[in-house]
Amino acid sequence: MDEVPAVILGAGLTGLSCAHHLGGNYLLVEKESEPGGIVRTRMWPQGFLCDGTGHWLHLRNDEMKALVQKLLPGQLVEHERKAVIHLRGRFTPYPFQANTHGLPAEVVLDCLLGLLKARHPEEFGLIAPSGVPKNFRQWIERFFGEGIARHFMIPYNEKLLGVSLEELLPEYAERFIPRPSLEDVVKGALGFSRESLGYNARFVYPREGGISALPRALAAGLAIAPRYDLSVTQIDLPTRTVTLSDGQQVRYQWLLNTAPLPHFLSWLTGAPPELHTAAGQLRASTVHYYDIGVRGTGDMASHYHWIYFPEPDFIFYRAGSYSAVHSDAAPPGCRSYYVEMSGGASDWLARPEALKQRVLADLRKARVLADSDEILFMELSEIPYAYVIFDQNYESGRKRIFDRLAEHHILTAGRWGGWGYGGMEDALLDGRAAANRILGS
Repeated sequence: MDEVPAVILGAGLTGLSCAHHLGGNYLLVEKESEPGGIVRTRMWPQGFLCDGTGHWLHLRNDEMKALVQKLLPGQLVEHERKAVIHLRGRFTPYPFQANTHGLPAEVVLDCLLGLLKARHPEEFGLIAPSGVPKNFRQWIERFFGEGIARHFMIPYNEKLLGVSLEELLPEYAERFIPRPSLEDVVKGALGFSRESLGYNARFVYPREGGISALPRALAAGLAIAPRYDLSVTQIDLPTRTVTLSDGQQVRYQWLLNTAPLPHFLSWLTGAPPELHTAAGQLRASTVHYYDIGVRGTGDMASHYHWIYFPEPDFIFYRAGSYSAVHSDAAPPGCRSYYVEMSGGASDWLARPEALKQRVLADLRKARVLADSDEILFMELSEIPYAYVIFDQNYESGRKRIFDRLAEHHILTAGRWGGWGYGGMEDALLDGRAAANRILGS
């Protein structure tokens, strides 16, 4: 039986980053035939590049920025976000809370008064709420007021997640939601936009190869290449032994998991019942998305990078364009799009042709597609565990799982292994943190 200091499960960004920072003495296994995990570009015969929904690099950490620049020298193109919200038949820049100008006057007034009442309740004869918010809905209403909450924040997030926001912890996604000043909100209502607010106001994207360029470069530079087309069939906790799909058994000193946490827990043998009980409390939403290739110039909204759709009239919660960001993502005279759907589309999945036609009709209604556009391909895919549900059992259940696994020298990290919410830079940082823990043990 082979023995290695570290076994890494999954050659997505977290696993690749861990291997990179370890420098050697590891076994990295990946069930697919290439690196990247969900961060992967599909190349269509017609010359389209599709990333499986938007994968835009938001780099804040200096070390991660330097690493990505070293991996892709001269290949990173910076873009300024072109994102909008579609509401009441109109488009307003993202973030909504600082850009209500152009919406119906009653909506603008509702949003402004709601924010003023939330931030200065005494001016309206109201009593400020005491204590911390009990759930995410209360958090939104506390910081943005009932108008902004009702018109965008609540309907959009419930459409995205498929659950009531009253079920979620108050700090859900707090880092990712811009909280503009009262001055910014008033200016945004009067047309003085602050589109630069938020963590994703600017981003970078590879000049060539789609987003796959990043994991491929990271994998190519590793001291020990990943082993592809190899999956895990069993992990025995008492003996710290991994059994692989080719029959090989490997004993590890440390193991890093980056696979979805429910999958990983199902591979364990010799695990205490507490782990399986906690696993039963893990919740997440599934996202279905279309990649769409079109011959044509699109309608007036086709140049936006992505568009948010909070209203139930549209079956998708977000639509974006690969080619609007990077023109080489589509051949000349063509455009490429992605459309994301969550719980609201579940009843349509059993009727694929009807779903396809509904999506196309909604894209035309939103003025993304033109009637003259020719659909060259339209493929439906699924992202299981796309968004973890941060409910009242989340923190305690996750901590119990992580603590018990750590007793057996198992770390679990990344968006799915860590059972959290983050972007590509977060995945790289998680991998580095896991490597540092292994090296420091």
